[in-house]
Amino acid sequence: MKKVLIADDDVDLLDMVKMLLSRAGFAISTIANGKSFFERVSIIKPDIILLDVFLGDTDGRTLCQVVKTDPEYKDIPVILYSAGYISNSSISRSMANAFFSKPFDIKELVEKIKRLVK
Repeated sequence: MKKVLIADDDVDLLDMVKMLLSRAGFAISTIANGKSFFERVSIIKPDIILLDVFLGDTDGRTLCQVVKTDPEYKDIPVILYSAGYISNSSISRSMANAFFSKPFDIKELVEKIKRLVK
């Protein structure tokens, strides 16, 4: 079973995505802030990370860039998502594997996850 780490400060959305991805057959771990993000990544060793851009205390694009430049974690696919306007250039700089705008289609998200964790 593929492990997904979801980081989002919107607890309701976090719970909904967790439930839907669990039903799709993924093992889900969640975190609601950026403070202990890397601690969770090192413990869980996820196969993929879903990361909100506006993560309360942290910018998800910055966390993504750190993941993608760390030799230990650089191969973990990262999907960023946001309800706000996010420029293509900032997504490109973050080195994310994909970006989804909220609200997103859960079927499309599941398909993208499956493609990225093969």
